[in-house]
Amino acid sequence: MTKFRGFVLLIGIIPLLLACQDRPEVIKDLSEASFKVVNQDSSTVNFPQDFKGKYTIVGFIYTHCPDVCPVISAKLSNVNKQLEDNSDVQFVQITFDPKRDTPSVLKKYMQQFKQDKQNFTAITGDSATIDTLLSSMDILAKIADKKITENGEETYLMNHTNRILVMDKQARVRYEYPGSVVKEEHVIDDLNALR
Repeated sequence: MTKFRGFVLLIGIIPLLLACQDRPEVIKDLSEASFKVVNQDSSTVNFPQDFKGKYTIVGFIYTHCPDVCPVISAKLSNVNKQLEDNSDVQFVQITFDPKRDTPSVLKKYMQQFKQDKQNFTAITGDSATIDTLLSSMDILAKIADKKITENGEETYLMNHTNRILVMDKQARVRYEYPGSVVKEEHVIDDLNALR
């Protein structure tokens, strides 16, 4: 009789174990983190706390980027358009370059990609906070090709991580992708699996 109960218990646990295999593991847990930053409207945002309760798709960009960042922003816009239901999804773009990417600059950048503020937020802040936030997510960024123009203006590019992340409703990173090359359908499929 004891062997039979053990067998029944095992049979009952197997479907639960199989269901758990479909859930992606936590890559990074930010559920207790809180970074005080500002959005494109100059409103204070606590990232990621203010986005808990929604699935958050995060891209890392800077507005002076000549190549990768515009592709990442376009991909985020495309994912939003292709989702059958985006009511529980928030898209967040975090700048590598808070010195130049002020709220008003980020707002204009979002308009270029037709990103509405209902589903999209762009984040900047003081350099120390942004650096700490990026570091907590294993995102690297470094100024490169710094030059001073004839009229004394400083110009530079940035070497940076090329990544898009999907966070669950508890602010835990569940998926990460090479941002400029991932297919939108892949992000959508993973998001739907997470749901």
